Amino acid sequence: MKTILNKKNALRVMIPVLMLFAMTGCEKDLNEEVYSDFTGDNFFTDVNSAELGLMGIYDVLGSEDLYGRGYLLYFHSGTDLERYWRQNRGLDDDLLANYQIQENNGWIGQVWTAFYDGINRANLVIDRVTVLRDKQAEITDPSSKETADLNAYNNILGDAYFLRAFMYFQLVKNWGDVPLRLSSEISFNELQSRRAPKEEVYQQIESDILQAIEYLPPASAVATPGRINRGAARGILARIYLNWAGYPVQDKSKFEKAAEQAWAVVSSGEHQLNSVIEPVGLGGEFDQPFPRVFRNLAEKVYDLRSSMWEIHFSFQGSTRGDASTVGVWHGVHQADNSSYGRGAPRRYPLPTFFDSYEEKDSLRRDWTIAQFEINKNDEFVPLERKQLKWGVGKFRRYLIGSISPDKNYDIMNWPVIRYADVLLMLAESVNETVMNGGTLPPGVTVGNAYEAINRVRRNARAQDPNVTDPETDLSGGAGEQFRQQIRNERKWELAFENLRKPDLVRWGILVETVKQTGAKMVAQGFDKETDYFPAHNIQDKHVLLPIPFSAEISQNPKILETDPTNNGYR
Repeated sequence: MKTILNKKNALRVMIPVLMLFAMTGCEKDLNEEVYSDFTGDNFFTDVNSAELGLMGIYDVLGSEDLYGRGYLLYFHSGTDLERYWRQNRGLDDDLLANYQIQENNGWIGQVWTAFYDGINRANLVIDRVTVLRDKQAEITDPSSKETADLNAYNNILGDAYFLRAFMYFQLVKNWGDVPLRLSSEISFNELQSRRAPKEEVYQQIESDILQAIEYLPPASAVATPGRINRGAARGILARIYLNWAGYPVQDKSKFEKAAEQAWAVVSSGEHQLNSVIEPVGLGGEFDQPFPRVFRNLAEKVYDLRSSMWEIHFSFQGSTRGDASTVGVWHGVHQADNSSYGRGAPRRYPLPTFFDSYEEKDSLRRDWTIAQFEINKNDEFVPLERKQLKWGVGKFRRYLIGSISPDKNYDIMNWPVIRYADVLLMLAESVNETVMNGGTLPPGVTVGNAYEAINRVRRNARAQDPNVTDPETDLSGGAGEQFRQQIRNERKWELAFENLRKPDLVRWGILVETVKQTGAKMVAQGFDKETDYFPAHNIQDKHVLLPIPFSAEISQNPKILETDPTNNGYR
């Protein structure tokens, strides 16, 4: 792991320069006497340099703009699960989280820029490493080292294709039609590009991930969850197909493709639920059974069978470049001068969400919603319901063995996809395939869908996930009732893992759900504007974001030619 982190630190200096030289328009204008010895072509010369280039793509995902802070926290607020910590203060983060959105929002621009930075890096790696790989493949009677190098190039390409697809997936989910930029050999003039239709973007994403799956190793052959593996890539592809099948594209033929990918993960035998749920030894009356899968994030224990892919973070002590707000700004309240470190959640679970859990699901409810805070004396004290300041219980900084010196940033990883999500995607995609008249994958039945969701339900109750329980298990056939059961289970199991808002959008119910939540809050005596502001502001246009003005429109006015309204914001 130290080698990977050192490479990532080096890339912070080197990759921006490589990006500059990847553009042919730049090469013509720069002084060749100064820079001719350092270009994208002669940087990528062997496996080590190719690996270093790949780390530069991962580095973007872990940046403060994306999963270190901005994209993680602000883009996924405004659901029926939580309220944002600030209401109507006028800063870019709370404006975005509370649906007071304009195209000049700074965080929208920063996140847009960061994703395209990552795509540019991926393009450079794909273009340069493909050349190295093809030359290696031409060797007749290769030695064992030459064969190993060929395999290494293919693995690097698998990561790069996947990461490019993953970043385009985030773009199409949030902005709809977006520019497709797929080559590192691009001039500044060529950056003046129009938006590609959503369907075309999804087709490119699909092509990239299917290519990646051919090259990626199984989870059992990968040492860290910070590197993508074949099962995780298939799980993300199932997620992509479900979004493709839902609003706004609504290509329902993709439900059966989602089922195919989810079933491939389940039937591979590479992944399973982590069923260890036990007290951690801290918290007094609040030391209730807690899942090992979330404790592992704090303790840096890697279990790719269950937590299939994570954004890796560390803290070097001198920079926040590879540090995370997970567990700090997305976690439990902890006093500034507590020995456990500061915890300052930006998202507070709602009492209406708390009330939605089934009576026998209190165990999962209570590790998801932290009904306590840690005071300056390291005491765990209860938070009252009316305070609206419960914490996000899955991500607990106090479980980190040695906290960072920064009060706002630490080392906790972010779980992008867990096996529980794959099981729930299998249940949903099978049910939707049947409901829409599609064809299930060979050997897959509605019974498999029920078994998938029931494994998650049993595990949430600290039961053996593989042993049936008539009091816990759901049963029946495909249809609307099962659809609602699956949607509820996703809400309870995957809460605060940043899947709720995309789910509500693709189901076509974001606006109505937020408004209904506002009404429920008012009915319980809370103020709609000061206690739950999203319902006061949300409009139909908010299912997508505006193309940012400073980051894109001001430099590329052509981008609005196909939609002068900018997703309804003009």
